[in-house]
Amino acid sequence: MAEFFTFIPQEMLTKLASLAGQELRLQWGFNEELTMLRETLLMVEALLRDADHPRHNQGEAVQRWVAKLEDIAYNADDLLDECRYEELRRQVEPRTRMDTTLNSLSLSKCRFRRRTARKIQKINESLEKLYKLAPGIGLVSASWPSANATTSHNRETYSFFDKDEENIIGREEVVSDIVTNLINSNSGQASHLSVLAIVGMGGLGKTTVAKLVCHDPKIEEHFDRKIWICISTDFQVMMILRRIWQSFKHGTAVEGKDELCKSLQQELKGKRYLLILDDVWCLESEKWEELINCLLNVTDRVGCNIIVTTRNVRVASTIESIVQAFSMREMDKLSNDQCWQILKNRAFPDGRAHINGDQEIIGKEIARRCAGLPLVAKVRANYTITKF
Repeated sequence: MAEFFTFIPQEMLTKLASLAGQELRLQWGFNEELTMLRETLLMVEALLRDADHPRHNQGEAVQRWVAKLEDIAYNADDLLDECRYEELRRQVEPRTRMDTTLNSLSLSKCRFRRRTARKIQKINESLEKLYKLAPGIGLVSASWPSANATTSHNRETYSFFDKDEENIIGREEVVSDIVTNLINSNSGQASHLSVLAIVGMGGLGKTTVAKLVCHDPKIEEHFDRKIWICISTDFQVMMILRRIWQSFKHGTAVEGKDELCKSLQQELKGKRYLLILDDVWCLESEKWEELINCLLNVTDRVGCNIIVTTRNVRVASTIESIVQAFSMREMDKLSNDQCWQILKNRAFPDGRAHINGDQEIIGKEIARRCAGLPLVAKVRANYTITKF
């Protein structure tokens, strides 16, 4: 058992993502620190994708690297607990200590914010240091983004299938339900635009499900146009509109929102389209309202749809508050048996290899440790095959 590689537990990244979340930003004002932490976390999470082909002679080094990441995640969890405790303490203390002055409360809050900001910075520095060690053990490329670089490039997705991506396990019903929902959307409604949000933590396969929906034969027949845009952290309305236009008119530049909307209106006239916005993080209702209004103005046919994939259910709630026709599909984790099936299919794609009883016991234990995440199961399969 010890000789099998154990990949990064999703719980670690969940703890770090919670620390970098919007609630802490709003309550305590750690804007700069949390922005830096979130950008670094996005790079670390990208290791799940970049680790498909590591150097196999680095097993022990990778194990130590993961152990360090686990330590950082636990530090983040402890810091979150401190923030929650401090918030509860402040809610209760004024009721029990009537002599507490506003000045002393303000001073206490300032001290806590300074102390917490330093801890967030320290966690971010540890993550950056850990990331820079990763190339030496074959996990990622050696490049580290500059301070002005955007993280969206590193998270760019596309509508084409990667190897083995078409052979899904445990998502058939989800894909079928979404396809039916899209085809039946706007039946008897006046709205020309519906939005469906696919929500779930990283590694659950939201992007893969969106690809499968996009290439489903029924969708191909139902929609006149399909547009795929990876958003990531850079949600700019003009950028999205330009990307839509570029999908129709390669190399043809259109400047200005008014001219762009008129051009899109002419291009989409009488057409039913499906727009997929992948990996969305934007919580700004003003931006969403601007985008939806622009799309409504260029849409003249009932049955047009937008699919949004996101890790944050609050993104879905923001969209729901703006559009009339909205639905959401939350992605569930896979069962241990489904993770085991992914491991087997990935490790032995031809299906001819014989797995003995001991190997099956070990394989199912590895599947259990995948925590129901298909991406983790795929990554672990790359290490399992070298040991079977």
